[in-house]
Amino acid sequence: MSSLSSKSIITTIGVILILHSAYSCLHYRSLAIVADIPDTSSPPLDVVIEVILAFGLCLLGQLMCGTFHEVKVSSKEGKRRVEIVAPAFRSRDFDLFTTKARALADAKRA
Repeated sequence: MSSLSSKSIITTIGVILILHSAYSCLHYRSLAIVADIPDTSSPPLDVVIEVILAFGLCLLGQLMCGTFHEVKVSSKEGKRRVEIVAPAFRSRDFDLFTTKARALADAKRA
């Protein structure tokens, strides 16, 4: 049997707690419907605390991976500093040709 690291054990406990809190919330809502409790828009406090604790455990388990590595930006240009820019869209689907302000201004003029 393979040995599990403390990182994977902590992360597994966090995931199990998140799944349990989801089940608890669904169970609470089903009981609230039967008991005719009018406001079930927010989950109970114990579920919220359990989710926060589970998120913290998952985060801790992933941060325990070891030392952080330095991020180095290098360019093929030698020692010259090059600004990193996100690539342009491959399609023009997200271009805005008319903004809401321009459309309202055109509507007022008409």
